[in-house]
Amino acid sequence: MAIVKSLLTMLGGLALLIYGMKMLSSNLKKITGGKLEQILVNATNHPLKGLLVGFIITVMTQSSATTTVLVVGLVNSEILTLKNAIPIIMGANIGTTMNSQILRLTSLGGTNWLSLLSPTSFAPILLITSLLISQKAKKKKTKDIASMIMGLGILFTGMVTMVNTASTFSDLPILTKILTNLRNPLLGVLTGALVTAIVQSSSATVGILQALSTTGKIQYATTIPIILGQNIGTCFTSILASIGGSSNAKRVAAVHLYFNLIGTAIFLIFIYTYQHYVGFSFWDNMVTMGSIANFHTIFNITSTLILFPFMGLIEKLTKITIKENHKEDEIDESLQVLNKLDDRVIGIPRIAITNCRDVIAKMGELSSNNFKRSMSLLNNYNYDTLEKIEKCENSIDKMEEVVTKYLINLENLDLSEKEHKKVTSLLKLEAEYEKIGDYAFRLSKKFEEINDNEIKFSKIAIKELELMNDITKDAIRITKAYFTEEDSDTSIQIEALRDFAETRKEKYKNLHIRRLKKGTCTVESGISFLEILNCCESIINHCLNICIAMNSDSTNKSIATKHDFRNRMYEKHKDEIANLVKKYEKKYI
Repeated sequence: MAIVKSLLTMLGGLALLIYGMKMLSSNLKKITGGKLEQILVNATNHPLKGLLVGFIITVMTQSSATTTVLVVGLVNSEILTLKNAIPIIMGANIGTTMNSQILRLTSLGGTNWLSLLSPTSFAPILLITSLLISQKAKKKKTKDIASMIMGLGILFTGMVTMVNTASTFSDLPILTKILTNLRNPLLGVLTGALVTAIVQSSSATVGILQALSTTGKIQYATTIPIILGQNIGTCFTSILASIGGSSNAKRVAAVHLYFNLIGTAIFLIFIYTYQHYVGFSFWDNMVTMGSIANFHTIFNITSTLILFPFMGLIEKLTKITIKENHKEDEIDESLQVLNKLDDRVIGIPRIAITNCRDVIAKMGELSSNNFKRSMSLLNNYNYDTLEKIEKCENSIDKMEEVVTKYLINLENLDLSEKEHKKVTSLLKLEAEYEKIGDYAFRLSKKFEEINDNEIKFSKIAIKELELMNDITKDAIRITKAYFTEEDSDTSIQIEALRDFAETRKEKYKNLHIRRLKKGTCTVESGISFLEILNCCESIINHCLNICIAMNSDSTNKSIATKHDFRNRMYEKHKDEIANLVKKYEKKYI
């Protein structure tokens, strides 16, 4: 019974250790407010910088899993490239070794001031400090800091519990038998990998080893293969995070796995070859908490030094083993157009401007497709469509971010007046297309809300929304023609269509008020009805803004305001616009 209690206490200490790590990591991310991701994104201009950033973030979060999962997410979102992710993963592997170096402080004893650095003394100090801060804290950020300190205190408390309990197992014959079997390198590697995959923390596995080392029963021959194995097992977390992600997200997880597999293979071959022919004098000696930490650190640093020059080959290996997902839709494929925004051609403004137009045209295509998907939810609500819309919106945002930076860099060059005007026009155009995408996404969230709250529209309301949908689709189609063909006649059409849409919206609002009075529609459905109309009208207005920017560019005039543009239009084409409005009335009503 005593052994069972000790085992439960040991597992409880392990639970505290893992929970403390997660608490520390999650609260650190809250405090930084997304800055960790931004730091990772910025660490892309040099491999050594990526290596350093991966190391620092892992030390800060006390978890290589946190860093690798962040990297998988950023690569999946096309914010970080596979090439730039590799050194960050390598840096994370070195950073995780600092956990074992911190946990070795548990072995510090005595009565001198160094003993205060031991988790036995330091954990209570952290817990008390956290409690005092949280009780006095009034701001959320301060409370998050207190929780982060609490996580570190819990982490140390768990380690102390494990160390104090491990001594009770020292006289168990079964422990000696298990440890003897684990001297087999393959069995030891497998055990280390499985335990780490189960607890999803390499630091926890090393912590268990460090705690058991206090029994005086663990030899180097047993410890080495387990430590090598836990480096493989820690890849399980990034593999889980990549499931359902893009091909490159899966490749990031594969990089993590290949790096540790190759490193483990190199160390196994070298260590056991040397041991067989020469022999290590310490092979059968008992390990200490410090020696476990030191080997863990040496292994990861040496593996990185060996494999760092071969990052390109590791990238190629992942691309060979994980093929591009050809089932990916146009949303994923569209991001490939960003490859045109190459810094090597920015010095050739004519080509750079043309490439930017291609990216903006793709943004317009995605925005148009997203609007159609969103409005399809009116009569056919579908969760898969919602997911596709959100993914498409993320792609539009990504394209907008990249093309804006590229255009700003282009504008800072020594351009001609005509080229400056084109760049300014393109900046306006990409912002307008991004806004159309935003409203299309807002529509999808409104239909999601309508479905969740079981809001129903009357048949006449659905007909009116369908008609507004047709008007908006026509506005987007005409605008696309203007953008690609630069036909000034289409700007007259979009102005007439905007006038007609504005009239219809006011008409539908009045009809809706009548339905509310009669009780045909509910207040909830009415609010949603008006919001959908407003989104459609806003999209048409942004289509008009695109025409204004295009018109100013083609006529070599300064960017006109909407008011100036409409005045010029009505001065020259008043009768033509009026005839088009009548034509639209016949077409849509």
